Amino acid sequence: ESVRQNHAHCLEGACLGAHILSLHGYGALLMDLRASAKDDDHIVTPFKKNGRFGCLSVSNHESLRFRNPVYRSLRELTMSYFDDYMNGDGQRTLRCYSLPLDLQARGNSDWILERGLEGSRAVAVEIDEVRHFMLFEKREIKTGL
Repeated sequence: ESVRQNHAHCLEGACLGAHILSLHGYGALLMDLRASAKDDDHIVTPFKKNGRFGCLSVSNHESLRFRNPVYRSLRELTMSYFDDYMNGDGQRTLRCYSLPLDLQARGNSDWILERGLEGSRAVAVEIDEVRHFMLFEKREIKTGL
């Protein structure tokens, strides 16, 4: 659908990126970057090359896009977004990240061809249910980041 419309939000772009990476021998993975209640979450497509993590990403903000595969862990990759992950008030809002959701392990390939909101909604619900890891303790957040 994203190709047909020549437009994608982060989730649709991440699904397209996951599909393209899967055609090149990588996993079709999505990872949720969860923000505070004062901002929007973001979905990225992590991949691993030579033992290091990188990711593809679609965003209106250039600094929230592609990352080269130089990060040793998913947490380290996530933290590379921290300084630029801000809401309109200039507050840093990135709070946690998820384990990768493997789209190929879902048991069907409908996610590749599904059109419109219904196709992405099922993926959004699934990634929301994946285990997430906090980047900071609550007391650290209260003191201001």
